[in-house]
Amino acid sequence: MSVRRIAVLFSLMLLSATPMLRAAEIVAHRPDNLSGQMLGGWVAVLLGGAAGGPVGAIAGGFVGAWLGGEVQQAAGASGDAYLIKTDDGDVQRFRSPKHQFEVGEAVAIKGIRPVPIADDVSAN
Repeated sequence: MSVRRIAVLFSLMLLSATPMLRAAEIVAHRPDNLSGQMLGGWVAVLLGGAAGGPVGAIAGGFVGAWLGGEVQQAAGASGDAYLIKTDDGDVQRFRSPKHQFEVGEAVAIKGIRPVPIADDVSAN
């Protein structure tokens, strides 16, 4: 493969990884307990697998994920997740660790995160 082909392929990969900007509107706010669910699930998979083999690992994973989410919510450590309606009418769920939004607020989707329109305009 020639150097020129490698450069072209690298450029295409770089352009395809560039985040797209889309306008959207916040439809609803939900607490996000994904990190607690993941941590609880992984710990319980390991403990359940050690205690009960494959069946214990599967059961432990489900119970641990549920408990991890509940513990995170009870501790008040829930993050922010938003249901966002995009320009094409789809409603998608996005996490936002840095910004808080109100229902009805207009946002821009940058990569996998919603950002305020003011931040989006100043970044360009």
